[in-house]
Amino acid sequence: MALSDILERIATDAEGEAARIRAQAEDEAERIRAEARERAEEIVERIVREAERDAARQAETIVASAHLAARNEALAAKGGLLDEALDKLETSVVALPDADYTAFLARRIAQAARGDERVLVAAADRERLAGLARAVSAEAAARGRELALVYSDEPAPVPHGVVLEGQRDSVDLSIDGIIDSVRDELEVRLAKALFGGGKDD
Repeated sequence: MALSDILERIATDAEGEAARIRAQAEDEAERIRAEARERAEEIVERIVREAERDAARQAETIVASAHLAARNEALAAKGGLLDEALDKLETSVVALPDADYTAFLARRIAQAARGDERVLVAAADRERLAGLARAVSAEAAARGRELALVYSDEPAPVPHGVVLEGQRDSVDLSIDGIIDSVRDELEVRLAKALFGGGKDD
């Protein structure tokens, strides 16, 4: 066989081998591309699912936060209305006619007193409560009690009402103090009147 034939045959074989290698490479490249596309699609689907879950969780959190904020605002508004109603109640009690105001405090003194306290009257109420001692005596007698109270010239350290000062303790019968002592009960009653339910509804 001539050299030229041998060279041509080698060239032909080389071209065939190169074509086969190229075909294999293209097949492998296509396989790799297909796997890459499949993996990419899986990754995209996973990312979308995770994004949807995250979005759903965030939406739930936002909705829950909005509900909580709305509830807190409603409670704050109701609390404001209750405070306003209690302030008006205090103003209404202070604005009672003198006889009614005296009777109101006399009932509470007769109920709370042991009998040996000093009664200190708020400076702002001294004139309008001039008949307090008689009213307390009458109220105590109606309850079957006899009280030996001392009515002090020293003013009570409260804006309105009285303070009973005993040997070891004192009782705050200021208008503020009386309302505070029954505040929870008043709030429940006011809440029912204002909102038709409890104060936290």
